[in-house]
Amino acid sequence: MSVVACILSNLPPSTEVDGEHVENTMDEAVTQFIKAKYGDSMMTTGWTLVVSTAEGALKGAPNGFVMIHNEGLPQHTQLGLLQSGVNSVTQDQMFQSLGRARRKPPPF
Repeated sequence: MSVVACILSNLPPSTEVDGEHVENTMDEAVTQFIKAKYGDSMMTTGWTLVVSTAEGALKGAPNGFVMIHNEGLPQHTQLGLLQSGVNSVTQDQMFQSLGRARRKPPPF
């Protein structure tokens, strides 16, 4: 989220296109981030963003989440993106813990 928020904060609130003011959107921010990170030939076909939240006004408020996605993204595609993200994080954490648990050979 911080990456996308940073990109959104760097985008002007509107741009001039053919003499008309056009509002910049989250779609444009995500597309701009993907192109900057992976190359201009990359095309964004869908995105889902999940953000952890807590009520700031209440002490000890439970954590929750907010999920947003691009318009028109079918529910089965949203679920697939979320499952891919969960699998990726799970595997990364597993490999990191295996790497920490590996014993080093003796120094002699």
